[in-house]
Amino acid sequence: MEPERVRRYSRWMNSLICPLFPPEQPRRSNIRFKIFTKQPGSVGCGSTGAARLAKTLAWSFQALVLGTILGCGGGEDTKEPVAASALISTAGLTEPGSTDPRLEQIREVMRPKSAANATDAATVVRLGDFQRVQQPSSNYGALMIGAARDVEATTLPEDFHSRLSWRVGVDGKQTASISFESLSASGIRLGLQIDQLPMRSVFRVSGSDDEPAVEVDSSAIAQIVQLNLNAGVDDQTARLYWLPSVNGARATLEIDLPADIPRSAMALSIPKLIHIWSAPGHSQSEGELTKGAAASCHRDVGCSTSFDKASKSVARMTYVKDGENYSCSGALMADWHRTQTPYFLSAAHCISSQEVASTLETDWFYKSASCGSSIVDPSTRHRRGGATLLYVGDQTDTAFMRLNVPPPSEAIFARGTLAYSTPPFSVTGLHHPKTDYQKISMGAAINFDHCTPEGLELECKPTTDSTAKFLRVKWDIGSVEPGSSGSPLFVEYAGEHHVVGQLNGGSKERCGDHRRAWYGRFDLAYEAGLKQWLGPDVEPPPTGGELTPVFRFFNASTGAHFYTNSVLERDFVISTYPAFHYEGPTFSAFPHTGPGLAPVYRFFNIQTSAHFYSNSAAERDYVLDTYPQFQYEGPTWYARPEAGNNAHQMHRFFHLKNGVHFYTLDQAEADFVRATYADWKYEGGVYYAWPN
Repeated sequence: MEPERVRRYSRWMNSLICPLFPPEQPRRSNIRFKIFTKQPGSVGCGSTGAARLAKTLAWSFQALVLGTILGCGGGEDTKEPVAASALISTAGLTEPGSTDPRLEQIREVMRPKSAANATDAATVVRLGDFQRVQQPSSNYGALMIGAARDVEATTLPEDFHSRLSWRVGVDGKQTASISFESLSASGIRLGLQIDQLPMRSVFRVSGSDDEPAVEVDSSAIAQIVQLNLNAGVDDQTARLYWLPSVNGARATLEIDLPADIPRSAMALSIPKLIHIWSAPGHSQSEGELTKGAAASCHRDVGCSTSFDKASKSVARMTYVKDGENYSCSGALMADWHRTQTPYFLSAAHCISSQEVASTLETDWFYKSASCGSSIVDPSTRHRRGGATLLYVGDQTDTAFMRLNVPPPSEAIFARGTLAYSTPPFSVTGLHHPKTDYQKISMGAAINFDHCTPEGLELECKPTTDSTAKFLRVKWDIGSVEPGSSGSPLFVEYAGEHHVVGQLNGGSKERCGDHRRAWYGRFDLAYEAGLKQWLGPDVEPPPTGGELTPVFRFFNASTGAHFYTNSVLERDFVISTYPAFHYEGPTFSAFPHTGPGLAPVYRFFNIQTSAHFYSNSAAERDYVLDTYPQFQYEGPTWYARPEAGNNAHQMHRFFHLKNGVHFYTLDQAEADFVRATYADWKYEGGVYYAWPN
């Protein structure tokens, strides 16, 4: 049953059942034990019992229908799976899935005219002349497209705050504005240093061009910072959050604070910004990088229609590394089980650390509108939000990550292959040389090579050893250039295109008769590590270092508990809300998804200022559809949906009178509640997490 039909059925069941139950006024419990949490009310109609009955019947009907559908045969189109030793899946490319825009924590918004006029009068921090930085030899294949500039005027929090221009809306919401200007830039990216981040705040950045602004929830920023901290990044570097890039020579930052949060709760600064001299779709003066900057022997991908699907799996990458902005290429990769998890493959010399992966932005379908056209395709989409680095293979120059924000729904997942013919065999490369529109290169893999980087060049030697880490490619059509690094190399099997490697580098000769390129072998990277995410056996034991604590607070005045796995949020609550008593970590979970894990979603009730947690996507969607006062804050941590890997059951209770929920991993605490308080209905185990 489609989700919309399920939701309509839920509303129909509510209309039948709700009249049978009179509305029930929330009543404050007399219980004062620390184990009880003040969570948002029920997610049903006037009576909590009616709501839960209606919802349960609707979901039961959904489960019955889904069970019937899943029990049906596959029909004549069902195919036998290919052996794992040959292909990573049964098909070369997987069709895209759909994404719900309501679940996005980073989004483009149209700013009202009142806001635009207000920011025109905001303080403008103007930087002096910019001196172009030379490409460093340590990044021989990645292309530098921007460099960091120190912003002395706002390096310290007190200086930054003193320059903010504030206004207060009719609803009490406080909005601060400030602009930064770097002359001649085609784009700007602001570095936000976070000493203390107010939760429920919103950051909005816009460029000097007539484009939508980009909004980022504080919860999304906190997740990136926590991701960096969990990876062992030093505290100061982990707390430098690179806001989304915007086009133009001026960037305006707006910060929204809820009415109930004092400005003193915020401790932020802008110590750096990135001056970008090559932004997608922007023409530059002669000598600058721009569309059409790639060598003349390149061919637009649109000139070869047989690669239309494969083209939709390849993206142009931009990211911040060592204070500079770079561009590479990469590919969206499918796993065996077709879960549509946005795994992304590129080169280790592009991204090899979590702090760099956290800054990743991608451009999808960045190509010419037609073969040979200088006009950008209108389907081009930009995505922000960074990635979670999963694997780095230096020997094959492999970087493998999971995008934190899903790609556009039209994107297609490429699949890899472990089956290699003996060279030579025909291959095709799709990439973004010199940040240009996507190009296609065709040739043959002619040998296995041993390769080592030597400054801006790659030193490679042919070998007869079939375990050599690289494939040597000779081009007949097209070539590769800086910016192409990390791009996928495709081979065709049975009419489908499969990935056999990612680009390490190419020869100095771009368009001559001896142009070559070297690709790290996908099959070796797969066996070395990628198979734990892409392969048919995706149930490895969790890595202890990845588990992070979930912190608990107790509000003595309300009897409420609050849970968070964010150090930023923990510190904010400790410093801002003295009524919340910090109780320390109570259990552990994963900060990001992985094999055998599922998200736990979090909502904030703007009417009650309470939080609600659910591991059910159906319940999440029901709340989104039914209760606008519940503000979705995204997946807050990840846990197991079933027993295994030494995880313990998380117990959930529902208060029959107050309509609130209580969660505990402690079996003794759960038994005590069940035996002592009849008003707390035990709903069973909802997921599995780990004790501290």
